[in-house]
Amino acid sequence: MKAQKKSENSILNFLSSVKLAITIFIVLAVTSIIGTLIPQGESLQFYLERYGPNLFNIIKLLHLNDTYHSWWYLSLLGLFSLNLLVCISRRLPYTIELLKRDSLKVEPNKLERMPLKAKWTINSLIDKEREGSIVNALERMAGRVKRKRSISMEGENASSTLYLIEKGKLSYLGLYVLHFSLLIIFIGAIIGNYFGFGGSIMIGEGETADFIYRTGDNHRIPLGFSVRCDDFDIQFYDTGAPKLFKSHVTIIENDKEVMSHEILVNSPLTYKGVRFYQASYQPIPIITLKVTGSNGWEKEFSMPTFKKVPVDKEGFEMGIMRYLPKVHGVPAVRLWIGAADDDIEPQAIWILKGRDSEFTLKDREYRVSLENIENKYLTGLQVKKDPGVPLVYLGCLGLIVGIMVVFWMPHKKIWLLIERKNGVTDVLLAGQTNKNKGGFKKGFEEVRGAIEGVIERRKVS
Repeated sequence: MKAQKKSENSILNFLSSVKLAITIFIVLAVTSIIGTLIPQGESLQFYLERYGPNLFNIIKLLHLNDTYHSWWYLSLLGLFSLNLLVCISRRLPYTIELLKRDSLKVEPNKLERMPLKAKWTINSLIDKEREGSIVNALERMAGRVKRKRSISMEGENASSTLYLIEKGKLSYLGLYVLHFSLLIIFIGAIIGNYFGFGGSIMIGEGETADFIYRTGDNHRIPLGFSVRCDDFDIQFYDTGAPKLFKSHVTIIENDKEVMSHEILVNSPLTYKGVRFYQASYQPIPIITLKVTGSNGWEKEFSMPTFKKVPVDKEGFEMGIMRYLPKVHGVPAVRLWIGAADDDIEPQAIWILKGRDSEFTLKDREYRVSLENIENKYLTGLQVKKDPGVPLVYLGCLGLIVGIMVVFWMPHKKIWLLIERKNGVTDVLLAGQTNKNKGGFKKGFEEVRGAIEGVIERRKVS
């Protein structure tokens, strides 16, 4: 039984040890640096090409391509959280007992043994008015006396009163505020990892999207609502570098326009906890072609690059494979022509503005000309949802408060004991603090000087 209890105590001592907490904290800091240096969420091929086969195997084995979601990183957070919980459970009962302790229930002989003390003897029994002057001097220098206690003494005309000024008693809870704040941050991070998402989407002007592509694996994630890009505006410097770009978007839910918003860099849109950040753009020329058939058929088509457009009644499709702003001084496009049925082999031709091209399909000749080019844009939006952010913010606020309490809020106690007995009055001043003892000693000496001044003036009078 004793061996089992000893074993349990050893485990608890290990889990609550400061060495374990410091070790885990250092490991987390180092791995966080690694997770910052190694790009996160890229494809495995990216790491193989960038780091080579040897480092690639380590990255794949330890999931360094997704460090903050890896099993070992979450295990470290869990062990750190367990360390905090064990520390709290072992220290909290003592702290509660300390908070319950009545500082007025202290024996006079204990005050005599305190390092910071001062004592005066007045060869008379002072009255209430003179006692009040001494207490007032104490309050002017140290703060308001909130509690006092009468101590019973033997003998006639014998009385004793103990005054107490106590500040910062709740500072003992500062350490627990720190611990719980760290736990709240960990919980917020875990919630964000498991219930949040991050990704991106490219939306053309006038187009609508109701999903995003998740970072890393390009998996589609439905939003639950739609985002429409109404307009994209971009301004350039004289050098040609982009000066400003912004998207005008509309949120649509249940076939109703819910809200419109302008998204700029560092000015995101937030809707239902989902944030849209302006991240990039891509120019998409809209090409207008005129196609004329040998049978007298003629039609104009406006199409973006990289998209197929069916040609009604003619039984084939067209698509812009490439666009060049200048070829021999004029714009040019490479046109793909194919058919829905696989028995017709696709073909590609170049078309220059002002110079018609021809192609033959299904024994029919066609002439195609480049009529117009209109530059439109795709807006690139980074999308993120992190429901754990409020908890992380709350935990960070708790950390700040906890650090301030732990390092800058001492528990200070000053006692003033006035004893009347055998025709004399003894005045005892004593003080105690748990931190910043140098500053407290300086303040104690100021209180001592103020009380001594009152006592000396009364002696003269």
